[in-house]
Amino acid sequence: MNATKRKFNALLQGIGAKPTTPSPIPDGQSNDSHLSLNRPSTPNSIQTPDGISTPSKAMTPSGLPSTPSDLLSKRRRVGVLESTPGNPKTPGTTITNVVLKKWTPNGNATPSKKSNTEPPKYCPGDRDELIRRLGTYQELTEWTPKPDKVNEIEWARRGWVCQGKERVQCTLCHKELVVKTNKREVDGKEVPVAVGSDIEEALVKRFVELIIDAHQEDCLWRKRGCDDSLLRLPLASPPAALASLRQRYDDLCARQSFLPYLFNLRLPANLDLKATKSQLAPTFFTEPPPPSTNPTSANDVALALALTGWQGLTNPRVGTVPNSATCATCLRRLGLWMFKSKEVDGETGQILVPAPMDYLDPVREHRFFCPWRNAAVQHNPGARTTDNKTAWEVLAQTIKNHAYLRAQSEKSNLRHVLHRPAASVPVTPSKGVQAEADGRSPLLGPDTVGDEDEDTSARDVKDKERWARLRRVKSLFDTKNGRKLRRTPSRPGTATSRPPTAHSRQQSVPRETPVKK
Repeated sequence: MNATKRKFNALLQGIGAKPTTPSPIPDGQSNDSHLSLNRPSTPNSIQTPDGISTPSKAMTPSGLPSTPSDLLSKRRRVGVLESTPGNPKTPGTTITNVVLKKWTPNGNATPSKKSNTEPPKYCPGDRDELIRRLGTYQELTEWTPKPDKVNEIEWARRGWVCQGKERVQCTLCHKELVVKTNKREVDGKEVPVAVGSDIEEALVKRFVELIIDAHQEDCLWRKRGCDDSLLRLPLASPPAALASLRQRYDDLCARQSFLPYLFNLRLPANLDLKATKSQLAPTFFTEPPPPSTNPTSANDVALALALTGWQGLTNPRVGTVPNSATCATCLRRLGLWMFKSKEVDGETGQILVPAPMDYLDPVREHRFFCPWRNAAVQHNPGARTTDNKTAWEVLAQTIKNHAYLRAQSEKSNLRHVLHRPAASVPVTPSKGVQAEADGRSPLLGPDTVGDEDEDTSARDVKDKERWARLRRVKSLFDTKNGRKLRRTPSRPGTATSRPPTAHSRQQSVPRETPVKK
């Protein structure tokens, strides 16, 4: 407090002090530090070398400051910044800094707008927000596995996020709830407690009710939650599915040195990696151009992991994690180094030093609610068939269907090229005559002609079958009354709509043929 008073007294003394001779400024140095504030001088003010206007002794008009304290308060009102006290030996005032503030009616600076928008609080149809809420439950130190009826997916569907140690909070009404089934605190630590099955079932039943009832009465999450099929992956569109597959493949190829060996994987029995690889387009690995980290030949391990929904892990704070993979749906993290054999004989392929884990099952490593593993989550509610398939099975079927359609399109284009008119094909007279004599096109060989005849005969058989089906369908609409109407002759006088004309009578009379003599 005393130091502040001394500075204030020194400032008051410096205002009325005599101007001192400014020190010479070397050439090339800016003079802005000495004249950083230029204020217009008034008739009753004296301009000092420091650039500060001080009132003269003859300042007598009313309305102008007459004392140093009035001048100081006015300087503060107009926005002149604080001044540092001068040297005791050479009293004076120097302005150290200038800050320009935008004036507001309330006298406060305008608040800066937030660059990041807050996530929506109620969005039962937003899949990304559901996954974001599920991401808050992935830390085992804050959320331990619960029974199926009160697991994290059930809480996230009703707008709850994990907010601490076994604690959930609503994103809209901000109600909090502690979820514990078989644990209690002993000396500040949570220890599992053996409870009876009937007690555990009663706790689970109560928490199932609290998932909805714990919200406030006017909370929207209490009325409606997320649909069960919201986590379903849209894999029926080949362009989007193949583009996503290629992106996951490139992410895993960037971690090629950490990927396990192919014999370290345990793929599902109905996943034929070679067949699926052959069904991909020839330009799948080359268009768009791959990164420099990708190998020259296709990596089977990266392709197998990408087909089952895995991609490279990227931490928002650390960045790329080269030795880990993750699932973008269930947010499961997978340490690749745990499944790769540490030492393998290059000649015989025998494992010398095994991996910490026996094998990697890429489907089983997903969480229980993930559509890559759970067929019920991936089931389409509008599908006619009840045959449920997991996401990787749907992706493999999409690749197979796309390969079939691509082959049919190529065959159709080839047939269009081979069936061009013969007049447009330039041929020599001798070859053309020989081809016409043989009854085939000049550019078609005997094998091609045989294939064309087979296609024509097969097409004729299909046409006959199609017409037969059409006749059967038509017979379903052929009633007895319709047959009677067609068989009943028309009444006399109603066959024609108007009487015949002379021109029509002439046309109806047959012409006589002249007799040759």
